[in-house]
Amino acid sequence: LFLLAIAPGKGVQPGRWIATLLETCAALASLVSIDMLSTRWISTPVLALLERFTQDYSALSGVEAGVRMTSIFENPNVFAGCVGIAVLLSLGLIQSSKTNWEKRIHQVLLFLNALAFVLAFSMGATGTIAVAFLALLALEQKEKRAGLLILMLETLVLTLVCAALISMTSFEVWSGVQPIPLLCLLVGSAILCGMDHWLGGPLSKHMEGRGKLILALTGGILAALVVFAVAAYNITGPVSLQRGEGLRRAAYPEPGTYTLAVEADAGLTVTIESQNQQETMMHTSTELYRGEASGAQFAVPEDSLVVYFNFSAPETVRVESVTYQNEEASGSVPLGYRLLPGFIANRLQGLFANENAIQRVVFFADGLKLFQRSPVIGLGMGAFENGVRSVQSFYYETKYVHNHYIQALVETGVVGLALFLLLLGGSAAAVWRARKRTVVHPLVPALGATLVFMAGHAATEVVFSSYPYLPMAFGVFALISLCCEESKIKLSQMAKTASCLAASALIGVYAVLLGCNMYAQRLFNGNPTGEDLTVAVSMDRFEWADYALSYVLSVSSAGDVDPSVRQQADEYAERLAEMDSNTIPIYLAQYYFLTGRTQEALDMVEQYVDYVSSDPETWQTAFDLLEQYEQDTDDYRTGVQYIAWKLDTWNQENMGEITVDEEARAFIARMGS
Repeated sequence: LFLLAIAPGKGVQPGRWIATLLETCAALASLVSIDMLSTRWISTPVLALLERFTQDYSALSGVEAGVRMTSIFENPNVFAGCVGIAVLLSLGLIQSSKTNWEKRIHQVLLFLNALAFVLAFSMGATGTIAVAFLALLALEQKEKRAGLLILMLETLVLTLVCAALISMTSFEVWSGVQPIPLLCLLVGSAILCGMDHWLGGPLSKHMEGRGKLILALTGGILAALVVFAVAAYNITGPVSLQRGEGLRRAAYPEPGTYTLAVEADAGLTVTIESQNQQETMMHTSTELYRGEASGAQFAVPEDSLVVYFNFSAPETVRVESVTYQNEEASGSVPLGYRLLPGFIANRLQGLFANENAIQRVVFFADGLKLFQRSPVIGLGMGAFENGVRSVQSFYYETKYVHNHYIQALVETGVVGLALFLLLLGGSAAAVWRARKRTVVHPLVPALGATLVFMAGHAATEVVFSSYPYLPMAFGVFALISLCCEESKIKLSQMAKTASCLAASALIGVYAVLLGCNMYAQRLFNGNPTGEDLTVAVSMDRFEWADYALSYVLSVSSAGDVDPSVRQQADEYAERLAEMDSNTIPIYLAQYYFLTGRTQEALDMVEQYVDYVSSDPETWQTAFDLLEQYEQDTDDYRTGVQYIAWKLDTWNQENMGEITVDEEARAFIARMGS
């Protein structure tokens, strides 16, 4: 709304201005992220400035060693979503530039964002942006498709070459000035501008009006890319490892016992691991062998999906080949990928049994289980993180479903998902209508492609739940409203005034609620009395439970208190017991034990282990508390035995096994006897 309000100019200019601003913001994030691998002359003062406001940027490494750039946002998948939007907007801005200098500026920004996108190498973002590129070619005007196709191809080749150079020189933990990344950025952007001027521009003019030739060329390029991808994945060769360096490679042998044969000029050690379906879900593995690589014997289980070979070099070694064989079958372990940058090759290991992909299917299934608890309006913001441990079949940690459509179902129900789909669908319809007009805004094709990218990426990542992505995404929605819509609705002055007043009223209500929240926080942070906590509970509709729990805990540890205070604490405890929470019940159990209400305490312990049942710490905490308030009564022993039975039942019905420490096991045995 702010961008729409301040965008200058008329006609196409406001749209180009907003798109340029989004493109530039992403480019700044890309520049800082790439410099974190290089000189740190740019990133150091930027991070120092940010640290004056927050400590979130105080320990950024910038790289996952040997794998990919993690970026200033620390999450490379979210970062790829942001710069992917910028790449598509840059292509649209270049296509519609009126002057050469304007075109060159956008080409530099395009290369900067494209290089950062490749270095982050998010598989989900890479797959969805490939589909978005095809959508962009389909939506672009016929006379401009040749130039767009050539520009995309030039950018792709240059970014891959530069990314390969950076990965070979600067993908380890930063230990000093490494000029290659920034040099690649400068030289690559200059080459892109030169190629477009001397090659791309003339070639695209030569191809104007030759629709069949462009279509054939597009098909040929796609076929060539597929052939290259298959060849790059399969063409491998020897690899050299420095002393202490490691290499992780995957293979897919059939079940059986194999012997490893290594051709190398020095010693090599290996740890061989196998993963089945359950282990890929749980990010665990079965170790098959550890020791000297040459002559290693290992048995692949019947249910194995993938076998990983983790090589390490006690001294500098050149490994020519590694093969495995038995009487019935044989195969080779891929080593050096001749046609792929090292970081891409590393990310592709275990591609056909990918842990992240398989585990995300688990996230999706658990998210749908939570959705069923409140299918219409959902369970509220953060409900997945809060409740996922109550539906897990094994323990894992995640804040998000990694699929925004399911995340919306969990948090806001069918109503919220319908509104989100309406936003995407309405935007898509606006792009489609705009494309059919006599006069088409030049950014329409890029906006359509960007919408495809955003909708697809939302199905694999947490982008719409991430703070840096939302300004980019809603900037695109604003651009679609500005560039694609021609409103035919004529409102009277009274209707306009009513709409403004309604929106202002909603903002005013939220402002009041937020003001109460801030006031309650100030009370709480200043050594609050019981009366202060009572005021905070009554004022703050967002975090009232925190203040109510603090009140209850303060009363539980105060000894003799006024009856009215005890009554207030009991009322708060009753309200808190009705909440779905992964922490509150165990504190209420302690409160009830301290106030002599054993059955209520046992009920709270049961509620706690039910709601956080997959977490091993939950059961340990529960039994520690029960032992702390041990009682020599039949009801108490029965309650403890029931909690122990629930643990045994969970272990029988789910994957993995939850155990408690020896002291807790002895306590359970004592209660059972």
